[in-house]
Amino acid sequence: MITDIHSHIRRNSAGQEEEERKLLRDMEKNKVDFRVVSALEGWSIDAGNRYISGFVSAHPNCLAGCAVINPKEDNCGETARKALELPGMMMLEFNSIEHGYYPDTCRGIEDVLAVAEEKRVPIKVFTGIGSRSMPQQWLGHVRKHPDLTFIFLHIGCFDYGYGCVDLGREIPNIYLETSNQYEVQILKKAVTSLPKEKLVFGSSYPERLTRCSLDVFDMFHLNETYREYLFGKNGARILKLGSNA
Repeated sequence: MITDIHSHIRRNSAGQEEEERKLLRDMEKNKVDFRVVSALEGWSIDAGNRYISGFVSAHPNCLAGCAVINPKEDNCGETARKALELPGMMMLEFNSIEHGYYPDTCRGIEDVLAVAEEKRVPIKVFTGIGSRSMPQQWLGHVRKHPDLTFIFLHIGCFDYGYGCVDLGREIPNIYLETSNQYEVQILKKAVTSLPKEKLVFGSSYPERLTRCSLDVFDMFHLNETYREYLFGKNGARILKLGSNA
């Protein structure tokens, strides 16, 4: 089983149905069994989350929704609550680059995390590239909420990858997502130093090719058990899918 914990869908004013078909065809082509989808660009926060809910609800056996939240907005906690009440929404996503804030000083984040804790949903956070996305900027929140699952996207990209791997190894409620990380030495450090339960596959479709996100791990000759956890079991456990709940 392949579980893709991180993908997006583009807004297409000429026909959104075509974007949906592309996403589903990509899953079939690459044998992705289950995919988490969010709407990062082209929509307002509320409109994007409502759209995602409708899309994933039409395909509940293979899709789940992730609500994007901007903690700079007024009433962001209530926005998160309403988003998680929509059908099919199973996660929350922060992107400090897209919305322009520093995670360690943005007060609205705690309002959103309080809702996440109440609803018992995992949190995805963008890490890597620039001064607003350092993994360490999230540590205060991570330590304040030890029962929340934090997924650090992209293993800190190229800027912060090595240190991000260390955080994933040292802190129990931090997990690392694999997409957009193509620095071989960072990936090697991740697969050789992290327990098999801590690395979670993501594609970052459609910004990145799903096939490349999968095939990049072939060079490390991982044993079958590690591959099963990386590509399927870890994501399924976080999402509480079937027998992996």
